[in-house]
Amino acid sequence: MKPQNTSSENASSKLHSFLEKFEPFIKMPGGKLQVQTTDFFPVATSEIVKSLDGRGDLADTPKPSGHISVIDDLSKWIINASEEDKLAAQLNLPRPPAGLHHVPGKYPIFYDFLNLDIVLNELSLAGASMQGRFLDFGCSTGRNLAVMNRAFPGQFELFGVDPSGPSIEWLSENIEGVTAVQSEQTPPLGFPDDHFDTVIAKSIWTHFSPSAAKSWFEEVSRCLKPGGYFFFSTHGPHDVASRIIRDIPRPKYERYAGHPNWTRDEFLVAIAEGLVAEGFFFKAFKEVGHQGDLSGVENPTTSDWGLTFMLPKFVEGLLPNDLSIVRYDTARTGSRHDAYVVRKKS
Repeated sequence: MKPQNTSSENASSKLHSFLEKFEPFIKMPGGKLQVQTTDFFPVATSEIVKSLDGRGDLADTPKPSGHISVIDDLSKWIINASEEDKLAAQLNLPRPPAGLHHVPGKYPIFYDFLNLDIVLNELSLAGASMQGRFLDFGCSTGRNLAVMNRAFPGQFELFGVDPSGPSIEWLSENIEGVTAVQSEQTPPLGFPDDHFDTVIAKSIWTHFSPSAAKSWFEEVSRCLKPGGYFFFSTHGPHDVASRIIRDIPRPKYERYAGHPNWTRDEFLVAIAEGLVAEGFFFKAFKEVGHQGDLSGVENPTTSDWGLTFMLPKFVEGLLPNDLSIVRYDTARTGSRHDAYVVRKKS
């Protein structure tokens, strides 16, 4: 009789139970895990493509189609266009050099049309207007702000903050029309009260500890105008399902605190148990060098920065009284992250 791997079977059983328990938070069209977000309107990309249509000095520019394939069309055009045509189209920003933080998207270009369009679509559906003071919180080298600047000339006053000095320096040198400021890992930000109409934070609250998440929610609220909107994303059950079913993403789990040497299954079971018991799971990085996001940060610490999963009820409990959730959906940015839009009371 062959010995059974009871540990592996136990983990599999727990993860299967997790998928069943959180089925309402996991998108499974046709019984298969959703792996790409397609149900949104390309808010910024459509504006850019419309501005290019009919330009005689640009060869084979994409035409507005009103469909999200326009993002693929524009991205492919940037890849294949000459430097002269990209310069004329004001889409000539290169990817930052090695060593500077930049998360590549589907295409090897600087601009993140896809995820920014999803963010703007969520904000629009929640009632936000496409104008005013706009802050990208955790902007890195500015790939969102570059798209905003190109798509909506004159409609926004654009700001970006990030704790990485080299990223902010590159942004300031390469993207005109943006006020870029190096922030600290802890509040406050150097802005007045009630300053911004819109704030976005894409894949930032996916890393904060609960205490850091709460303090930064309070700081964003301070800087947000009454009636202003704030978009942020988190890891939730759909992201856990992606790790269970597709093994995507698969980071080096042993780099996280809380265990001498996490295995994949041990880590995923711990996430599942944390969400069931407390509505959240957080583990910090063991070392600063394990997280590229902290590169260039002055005196970085991982005590409140790692990998975080939250349920909506837990998020709601962290929000200050003047911020209310007005829109929530699963599997949006990055095709895995849950999307929230909150509004500050008037």
